[in-house]
Amino acid sequence: LHGTTVVVSPLISLMKDQIDKLSAFGIDASQVNSALTTRETTESLDAIRTRRAEFVLTTPERLASDPEFVATLARNTIDFIVVDEAHCVSQWGHDFRPAYLELHTAIERLGHPPVLALTATATAQVIDDIVQALGLRTPNVVNTGIFRPNLKLEVLRTASEDDKRERLVELLRDVDGSGIVYAASLKQVDQIETELTAVGFPVARYTGRLGRRERHDNQERFMARELKAIVATNAFGMGIDKPDIRFVVHYAIPGSLEAYYQE
Repeated sequence: LHGTTVVVSPLISLMKDQIDKLSAFGIDASQVNSALTTRETTESLDAIRTRRAEFVLTTPERLASDPEFVATLARNTIDFIVVDEAHCVSQWGHDFRPAYLELHTAIERLGHPPVLALTATATAQVIDDIVQALGLRTPNVVNTGIFRPNLKLEVLRTASEDDKRERLVELLRDVDGSGIVYAASLKQVDQIETELTAVGFPVARYTGRLGRRERHDNQERFMARELKAIVATNAFGMGIDKPDIRFVVHYAIPGSLEAYYQE
């Protein structure tokens, strides 16, 4: 394929990870999202205009609300539109994002090239919503099921908050490699990070409320294996490609089975 592939992604952390991996393979890729500086945005748009960007990663909000950006993309030959975490298009999915419903319009404006919609969690109802909302025509649905032989799912019962914190510390001491600790709120993220730092673990936090620089630096440290864990809301993690992940702790119960499985 000689044109441009547009990848729609809901998470800036995921986008950055994918850009880094593509660049490592020598593939020209640009990202357009709210975390970029003005200069970085200009450089990305210039790479798109001059057809140097083989892959363009962006958010659904940018495609839905920036007609000038869509017009810039439309000047190129678009080979594929990839909608990542496509369950976000459905109100039956665990992470509904209204901007995903606007993607159909952008897809039409880009000439309705082939569309690839990807998710690890889609019930039959969510699959139907994806097909309808994205305007897919006689789609080929590949469903591999949700069983993964390399994952062990386990629930640890704790009698109190103190007991829960102690079990978390024990788990991090006992398990080699790095991992993610998911919390339900910004306040809980800060509490857990403070407590784990106090007992000597190199950890950092990641939430959508952090400044751009801190989010970037913490993700870089995590990927560089400088951290035992990243303590995060579900703004982090989907699709992150890190070979030594050895644990995912849900400090609070996720909102649904699909949310639990995604994390």
